[in-house]
Amino acid sequence: MNELFEAGKVKPVIDGLYRFDEVPKAIRHFGKGAHIGKVVITVA
Repeated sequence: MNELFEAGKVKPVIDGLYRFDEVPKAIRHFGKGAHIGKVVITVA
């Protein structure tokens, strides 16, 4: 996999970035199956 990433053939995608207090919104987005990448929840 590393070779593919280094060759530019793998593109990381973060479809949504949500704060911890937005977890319900993130779950709804993920549950719809409308995301194209990862859904990330930040805790600060």
